[in-house]
Amino acid sequence: MKTVMMTTFLFLAEAAFGDSLSGRDIIARVDAVDSSLDGQRQATMAINRGNQRLVRQLAMKNKKFGEDERSLIRFIEPADVRDTQYLSWTYEATEQDDDMWVYFPSENLVRRISGGGKKGSFMRSDFANEDIERRAVDDDVHTFVEESTLNGRPVYIVESRPIPTKAKDSNYAKRKSWVDAEYWLPLQVEYFDRRDRLLKRLTQGGIEHIDGIWTATKLIMETPRRKSRTLMQYTDVRYNVGLTDSTFEQTALKR
Repeated sequence: MKTVMMTTFLFLAEAAFGDSLSGRDIIARVDAVDSSLDGQRQATMAINRGNQRLVRQLAMKNKKFGEDERSLIRFIEPADVRDTQYLSWTYEATEQDDDMWVYFPSENLVRRISGGGKKGSFMRSDFANEDIERRAVDDDVHTFVEESTLNGRPVYIVESRPIPTKAKDSNYAKRKSWVDAEYWLPLQVEYFDRRDRLLKRLTQGGIEHIDGIWTATKLIMETPRRKSRTLMQYTDVRYNVGLTDSTFEQTALKR
């Protein structure tokens, strides 16, 4: 009985607390879930479009540099994309444009992805290049919509619109997020174009408590108009592994 009463009290306290949360407060909580200094994981990306299916194996690493963050994605399989790498530097300061580079081993060339290039598809998947970057909280204006439920879970619904300096390089006029009220992870995100039409839908699941951090290990990005979907499955997720700064330098891409 004491356990039931305590659980009920905590739920009611959380609900009351939710009433005072702004859209920005909620997204800031989402941003703070990953409290690690760095991390790494393996990933399988399966792209399904019509009768076509592409499967790719990746290794992903990230590290915080103060308030900023750097991430590195390296493709392992199949052979035609092996050692292709994406390096991104994202900045907390909204006036500073994020940096992204891609290395193609077949050309032994590092190319910078900037401006409209971030709207392009990430390796033919339903994810765009901009989707694989960390997004700073204040890159958008966040509006609390309502409290609701999704698949039996209590959620906060928030609409996010990019600030003018970020809007020009984005596919999206707004994003609508269903944020789990316990895990503070988006269970679903819908992406809309400038005509307020649904472009894509992201679903996150397989939530695990890894090294003290709630982590979604299964992501599905769907593009309804194209009848395509991309599954991203994470394994061997580890945090605070002590990655070196040099791992995230441009010069490291060709090593």
